[in-house]
Amino acid sequence: MADAAARSREARSTFIKDLDWLWQRFVHPPGYGQAHDILTTHRTLILDGAPGSGRSTAAKMLLRELSMGDERFHELSWEDENGNYRLEPDVIGDDDRMWLDLSRADERFWHALQEDLSSLRKSIDRYGALLVIVLPGKGSETLWPEFSPFYSRINRPSAHEVLRRHLRLDGVPGAATSPLPAFLNTDRPMLEVAKFAGLVKKAYGKAPGAGYPAWYTAAEAAYTGRVTAVATVIRRKLRLGPQRALLLATAMLHQAHVDHVYSAAAALLEAVGYADERHALERSDLVESLDAIDAELDAGRHIRFRELGYDAAVRTHFWHNMPGLRDGIQRWVGTMIDHPGLDQKERDELVLRFADQCLHPMYRQALVDSVAEWTKASKTYRRQMAADQALRHALSVEEYGGFFRKQIYDWALNHRISEALAQVIIVLCTEVIAVTHPDQAIVRLHHRARRESPATDARTALLGMVAADPWMRRHFLARLTRPPAGGRQWETDVDLFLELANPTAFTAAGNRDRPLLAEAEVRAMLAEGWRRVFDERGEADWRQTLRQWLLAAFHDDHHRAALIDVLVRGGEQRGDVLGRLYTESRALPRFIPEGRERSAAFIDVVLQRICTAQGIQVT
Repeated sequence: MADAAARSREARSTFIKDLDWLWQRFVHPPGYGQAHDILTTHRTLILDGAPGSGRSTAAKMLLRELSMGDERFHELSWEDENGNYRLEPDVIGDDDRMWLDLSRADERFWHALQEDLSSLRKSIDRYGALLVIVLPGKGSETLWPEFSPFYSRINRPSAHEVLRRHLRLDGVPGAATSPLPAFLNTDRPMLEVAKFAGLVKKAYGKAPGAGYPAWYTAAEAAYTGRVTAVATVIRRKLRLGPQRALLLATAMLHQAHVDHVYSAAAALLEAVGYADERHALERSDLVESLDAIDAELDAGRHIRFRELGYDAAVRTHFWHNMPGLRDGIQRWVGTMIDHPGLDQKERDELVLRFADQCLHPMYRQALVDSVAEWTKASKTYRRQMAADQALRHALSVEEYGGFFRKQIYDWALNHRISEALAQVIIVLCTEVIAVTHPDQAIVRLHHRARRESPATDARTALLGMVAADPWMRRHFLARLTRPPAGGRQWETDVDLFLELANPTAFTAAGNRDRPLLAEAEVRAMLAEGWRRVFDERGEADWRQTLRQWLLAAFHDDHHRAALIDVLVRGGEQRGDVLGRLYTESRALPRFIPEGRERSAAFIDVVLQRICTAQGIQVT
């Protein structure tokens, strides 16, 4: 449990560091100040702006600016796993910083949200949380009048200033006075500007003395012009299979050692069923082969293309324009993951580049199929790690993360997935999904824990994860004790409740120094959990946990009545359970050194609660 809690905390810390990295590069857009004032005043902001103006980034920056660093940042979900509208106010916790991105939603979701927004805002005010809603394209046209005080619009920041900020912080000299590149003559989404800045940085790294005009030219060519050039070269110059195999292997293993790239090219030919019958003496030598694909060796004998961005263009060309090779490329990537010659960095880059090609909606099933293949029962640990890395990357891309979270949900429901795939799901829920979608992480781990037999990895990870966060503990308690969808009761839920029901955790000071047990709703859920325990388990299963509760109540004067009340309410329909509760309470002080001094008050509370439950008047 401790490991899962530590991983969850580390993942959250990394997320905050990423936000801070983004904050350093963020340029305040026109309208940002007004948006800040509205969020500060009303705790809810409805943020509008043209596509590409950086609305989603601005939402996170506003939330980060209005935080002390200890708050939970997470995204609210506006649809469930079946694509239906869903918004659950109970996912809000104390001081949460939340965003709800409707930029890709249609009008029906926006209309449904406005029907729920008033009740949602009550929860936000209750918990001292903050929420930024990013509007869909024409959402302002259908904004209900009562929500207009929460509305604000930002405009595009200066793209040149955004570029300069990125370059300066990335260490490119002279960024503060850098000229305007032709790339920015047309309005570019802020994400494209950031990507262009990254290419300028790479161009500077390849030719530090060239200057901004040359760096801009190289970066723009890498961004816009290489795919056509690659297609022309392949069609006119690289007609032979071995040439094309070396070209793709170089692109997929760009900057890897030449021996590894040549080995990968041979494996690619085999994967696609190409037989090169020529003798080695008749084939092109290294210099000729590299020159043909416009590549070179560095001092460490690592292969790289001469032109910036050429590797990405090659990958795109083969994947998009040669559909007959996709199955072969998938098999080849799986083979290369196990290649003993590749070092970890080369293997990681190969997996990430393959995953990138599969993110488009037309091709993402290829990544799903590959992950399933890599994690078959007989496969290697390297393939399991590759599956983890590929999915981790896919989840990190906001545009496609929802699809892959849904895929992980489907796998979590499947009894027949391999142990390796189950392990990947568990780790990703704990370290990735829990950071921005904690409710979804709990749901997926809960489904895995219900289906584990005999392993308990999901159970251990789930209980460890929720132990680190009072809101998660409360949310999971609600899942365990609310009426189940479809009416099905899971026996595993009773066992999970007994492990979750640590009295110290529910009486400890949480956010705002308020223990969970102080909430009437939490006490009601705990009582319902104990009711199921008493009804569905024998005394041997719950005696130890019961004694923990009684011991906690004995020592904790402040929470004694609440702890005893939960137990009594759970067993109020069972006279035998209440009798055992009284017997255990009477016996407890004998084994505690200071028991005699405290026992009278303790036994009195227990007796009063039991008598009240049985309708007996205490005099």
